[in-house]
Amino acid sequence: MSKFLAELKNKVLIIDGAMGTQLMDRGVRPEDCFDAVNIKKPEIVEAVHKAYVEAGADIVETNTFGANRIKLVDYKLDNKVREINVAAAQLARKAIGEKGFVCGSIGPLGKMLEPLGETTFDQAYEAFVEQAKGLEEGGADVISIETISDLQEMRAAVVAVKNSTKLPIIASLTYDDGEKTVYGTTPEVAVAVLEPLGIDIISANCSTGPEGMLKVAKRYLAATKLPVMVMPNAGMPELVGNKAVYKMSPEKFASYSKKFVEMGVRIVGGCCGTSPEHIRAVKNEIRNTKAQTNLACRQAGPKSEIRNPKFASRTKVVEVKPGVPLLVGERINPTGRPAFQEEIRAGKTQIIRQEAETQTKGGADLLDVNISVHDISESEVMGKTVKVVQSVSEQPLSIDSPSRFAIEAGLKQFCGRALLNSVNGKRESIEQIIPLAKKYGAAIIALALDEHGIPQSADDRVRITERIVMSAVDKGISKDDIFVDCLVMTAGVGIAGCLETLKAIPVIKERLGVKTILGISNVSHGMPARSNLNALYFQLALAYGLDAAIVDVTDTEIQKAIKGLGRPMKAKKAEGDEGRKRLLEAFKAEVDKQRRSGKPAEKKREAVLKEIKLSGYQDIRKAVIDGDGELVGMLVKQGLAGKKFPPQKIIDQGLIPGMEIVGKKFSKKEYFLPQVIESAEAMKKGFILCQEKIPKGSKKAVGKVVLATVKGDIHDIGKNIVKMMLENHGFTVVDLGKDIPPEKIVEAAKKEKPNVIALSALLTTTMVEMGIVKDELKKAKLDIPLLVGGAVVTKGYADRIGAVYSMDAVGAVELAKKIMKAAGK
Repeated sequence: MSKFLAELKNKVLIIDGAMGTQLMDRGVRPEDCFDAVNIKKPEIVEAVHKAYVEAGADIVETNTFGANRIKLVDYKLDNKVREINVAAAQLARKAIGEKGFVCGSIGPLGKMLEPLGETTFDQAYEAFVEQAKGLEEGGADVISIETISDLQEMRAAVVAVKNSTKLPIIASLTYDDGEKTVYGTTPEVAVAVLEPLGIDIISANCSTGPEGMLKVAKRYLAATKLPVMVMPNAGMPELVGNKAVYKMSPEKFASYSKKFVEMGVRIVGGCCGTSPEHIRAVKNEIRNTKAQTNLACRQAGPKSEIRNPKFASRTKVVEVKPGVPLLVGERINPTGRPAFQEEIRAGKTQIIRQEAETQTKGGADLLDVNISVHDISESEVMGKTVKVVQSVSEQPLSIDSPSRFAIEAGLKQFCGRALLNSVNGKRESIEQIIPLAKKYGAAIIALALDEHGIPQSADDRVRITERIVMSAVDKGISKDDIFVDCLVMTAGVGIAGCLETLKAIPVIKERLGVKTILGISNVSHGMPARSNLNALYFQLALAYGLDAAIVDVTDTEIQKAIKGLGRPMKAKKAEGDEGRKRLLEAFKAEVDKQRRSGKPAEKKREAVLKEIKLSGYQDIRKAVIDGDGELVGMLVKQGLAGKKFPPQKIIDQGLIPGMEIVGKKFSKKEYFLPQVIESAEAMKKGFILCQEKIPKGSKKAVGKVVLATVKGDIHDIGKNIVKMMLENHGFTVVDLGKDIPPEKIVEAAKKEKPNVIALSALLTTTMVEMGIVKDELKKAKLDIPLLVGGAVVTKGYADRIGAVYSMDAVGAVELAKKIMKAAGK
């Protein structure tokens, strides 16, 4: 255990507060690049660190929030990543010495990751690795990956730091007042995904004041035994003169710190708006023995030895509870399905999308994703398939492939905690697949087969799986996260093998202490009435103690079996030995009946796709709402092929109304950023097709908008989403880019004569530039409505400078339309 983690077990630690505002108070401008100050004016950074140390901070964070290659390229400093991070860690160490700890700060990349953006998981991974190595080389004791909203970006960062350094990891997300990230992730989901990746501390920072963060901390503490850290803002900023000021006093801010510690939080500090005075007040507040005693009591309290495995998507947790079998939907699998195989080869996704929808509606807890067919790049197709499935369903996934490359592609693309299907007893499989599960935090299915194939006896099944289990445990995978598939052979070659599989289930559970799973449908392979046989064997396996089953949850007989067990299902042993005996006799009788029938083998059921035929604009609207870009393209092409659906009406009555509904769902928090982006991309496909058919000059744009991120701010994710949304609604957008000074915005306004100027800012230090732009517009006698937004911008600030405030991209479109309407355009 590191010295840092050992110290954390014994006492509450205080981490420092904001860095950016402290640098600005010492004359540094945002456009100078805060991270570069580490090597250009190191004495300034050191002075900030010393101020926090003198205030009582046990931990100081390096001035490296944006010191990654992707952000530094905007300052032409991308070749200085190592130098900046090493220097920053050394400065922090110089200030605090050996009596405290240096925390390496890693912030977001400023680019959206796939599937929502263009930055790949690998690109993000490499950027985080480079920064983390520099911080470790400089002497950091711990790494904090902070102010992250996108769980996928956090996954990439944690995997990068974990696999490139030996430092403990703090994973700190930022939540809104609804206790979710803008991507829809809850504290419970964050824990379920990040804890298996090997983080050491879970945290929340920025976004809200301490009162809102109390709720997040409470949920963290209920979901995990990991230490919890909080770094709230000092409330929300207000404009005082031309400066954004956080008005929460150090005393009021500190009053919450005692509450945090008494509820069990281990590390307390501050984010935006906090200063050495705030940290000094926090230190004084929690110095009393009562808070420390409460912490000690919490640590000494009893801990349950039983841990239920959890799976998660970006927005949902599925917990495997005792006595409630886990249902894994099997239908996203092309084996024995020629039509599905052809769709995969053609690069289409309609069957995949439909199967994901129906299996989810049918009650599947997880969705198994298998796209193994000949003549494809399985890794590439797996990534694409996972992207589609997680856009359709919020259920966690089981990544299923014989290829380790395809498995890794699926694990990277899936934003959540997956089940890896599977590892077997072959040496190559154990050596290659188990490390993947550990790296990406996945649970595993261990198949009872080895170089000699599927064993005949229950004892041999136990022997093989014991070797896999021991190897997995040796690599750091908990037995709670191992599901053994004893493998059932088809009853068509005799029921003896089926019975051996059943015998192995309770033995494996008792001897190895793991859970069990079965691909139920294998038992009926080659049989004439598969559904009946599957349902009977499913019930029989549950009677022997099966914990999870890979089944077709939409199958009528399987549904009857599930219903017969009750919901939630109780995996009782079918009323004891007598019940199990009755099921066994019924199974034997059904096998005998089918073998004697002389009927041919039942083929696997192909998906019955609905005919894609455009019946009205409502079809296009629905496809936009569902974020189905492939379907939007097909429907719009059908409409444009005839004269019944003119291109402008497709836009006005299909595409735009669909997106407006998405906007309303977003406002109600029924949809989150991923769904908005998927729908916007789907709409864009249709919009481009329609625009190609509209004669140039026949239709004027709805209006013109000049768009920019203000001076000193290099963050443009929000701006880019606004641009896409505006263009999709028919606006002409003149995008000036990021870090744009007021004079350039005024110059563009004179040249372009826009109906609206829209400005974005992410930082409190750059938000004030919006007011300067407004003043410069007045000086130039340009009466153009100013629309402002961004993470730190408030309605109060917008009112103060005479601008219109939008909370998000959806709202920006609606406000732009209102401005046009008010102007009579």
